[in-house]
Amino acid sequence: MSLAGLFALLVVSLNLVALPFLLMLLLTALAALFSPRRTTLPTAPESRFLIVIPAHDERVGIAETVRSCRAQAYPAELFQVLVIADNCTDDTAAIAEAEGAEVVVRNTPDKRTKGYALEYLIERLQSTRRFDGLDVLVIIDADTLASADLLRKFDARIREGADWLQCYYTVANADASWRTRLMTYAFSLVNGVAPFGMDRLGLSSPFNGNGMAFTTRGLRRVPWKAYGLVEDYEFSWIVRMAGERIVFVPDASVRATMLEHGGEAAASQRRRWEFGRRELKKRLFREVLRERRMGLIERLASAVELKTPPMMKLLALLLLLAMLNVAAFLALADPLARPAGWGLLGSSLLMAGSVSLYALTPFIVFHVPLSYLPTLAYIPFYAAWKLTIRLGDKPTQWVRTARSTGR
Repeated sequence: MSLAGLFALLVVSLNLVALPFLLMLLLTALAALFSPRRTTLPTAPESRFLIVIPAHDERVGIAETVRSCRAQAYPAELFQVLVIADNCTDDTAAIAEAEGAEVVVRNTPDKRTKGYALEYLIERLQSTRRFDGLDVLVIIDADTLASADLLRKFDARIREGADWLQCYYTVANADASWRTRLMTYAFSLVNGVAPFGMDRLGLSSPFNGNGMAFTTRGLRRVPWKAYGLVEDYEFSWIVRMAGERIVFVPDASVRATMLEHGGEAAASQRRRWEFGRRELKKRLFREVLRERRMGLIERLASAVELKTPPMMKLLALLLLLAMLNVAAFLALADPLARPAGWGLLGSSLLMAGSVSLYALTPFIVFHVPLSYLPTLAYIPFYAAWKLTIRLGDKPTQWVRTARSTGR
């Protein structure tokens, strides 16, 4: 075989390695595009909810978050709002109480992650027997506005048999800066298109930490045990590996305030997400493949999900592969007369089609404004910033992300 043929064979092999990731992009995008988003509501709601807001030094936004949660279009006798003032050094508890929320104060400095706070509350609810009088716990971050129909949509899906739910998690201050516009677009992919498509394919959605719901019957089967840097993502896999499914609810949403600019606060938050998810994925890959409580298709899809690089890295790798495809195709003598040439051409078309469709889906399915398209030009700068974050030291503990002074 000629040197050009060997090079083409190597590049074809690389395309085969990339094929599962491309197919996942294509299938989730198609499933999201051609699936109805509207939840059918029962005539009268009946699930009993407790909206839980974990809060650590959140005086800036806690009042608006509590007001948003208390303004649910849901019978007042069927839901309550509770704030966990977790190791606070400010007046978060007093502000939340003044807005009408029930407040639980927790002071345990050596265990101050959201994971420990939720475990503390659940154990408290169980020990007082209050847990038995509830149907669902809904977790809302303390910098967040919930859509008024959130509980109605959750109630509908719970009555269909779902025990674990995640709504669409997006950005509240989308037009604050190019960074928040770009994050809105990124969230629409990661927190919208991907979980919606997976859900419509019959797979489990991940939890995103904000706007997630657990029924009490679900928690009896799979207790909350997640305390790491990315406790929500960790609990997703605990639930999924128990053979259970997390349902995505695309037409209800929570909107969180994001940092308008970079800086150390944004870097710290991103570093925690990046390192936490990377280490968890590495640890879970073999466990997922061996987990017999999961169906075969779920295991294989989960394995692809765990091995899929972060979106920025995946796009960079696909761009590099596309360049190699062109080089290998041109190096072949009469490429269309060779199987390798057709393979390279077909793979390039699949790559271009999958990435283009996936990139456009947020504008169609989640109605991201078309005016945000020019913001995508900032992607290389954001990718370079993320690279510098990954070069930093690994975080060893949870640190609260500093909030901006306004919404």
